Amino acid sequence: MPEAWWPQVNRWLKKMGYRFVLRKFTYPSVVKPGGKLAFTSWWENKGVAPCYRPFRLALRLHNSKQSVILPTGADLRSWLPGDNLHDGSVVIPAETAQGSYALQLGVLDERTDQPKVKLAITGRQKDGWYTLGNIRLTSCCR
Repeated sequence: MPEAWWPQVNRWLKKMGYRFVLRKFTYPSVVKPGGKLAFTSWWENKGVAPCYRPFRLALRLHNSKQSVILPTGADLRSWLPGDNLHDGSVVIPAETAQGSYALQLGVLDERTDQPKVKLAITGRQKDGWYTLGNIRLTSCCR
C-alpha cells in the first residue's frame, strides 16, 4: 500500500467496530473494607457497532502491597454507538488492607483477569490498566 494512503486507512480503522472513550467517572475518595464502592460513568462508543464479545469491565485497587480486581456488572455488548451511561457499585472485600490505593480501570478478557481492550483514552499503564485516581480504604470515613 502506498505510504500516502496510511492516514486515510488509519482513520477508517478507528471507526470500524467499537471504540470506547471514557468521558466521565466519579467515585468516593474514601471507602470502608467490606463496603460498597459506588461509581458513575459516562462512555462514548465512537465506533459503528457494539462489542460482540463478553469482555468484563473491572476496577482494580492497586498499591505496592496489594492488587484487588473488582468486576463490575457492565455488559459492554449493549453499548451501542453513541453515549452510554453505566452506574454501579462493587463490594470491597472485607479482608482488603486499609490504606491508599490507585483506583484503576480495565476491560478484561472474558477468561482471565488481564486487560484485553485498549480504550480510546490516555493513561494506559504497561500492564493494560488505566489509573483513574486515588482512593483510601479506612474503617472510619472522614
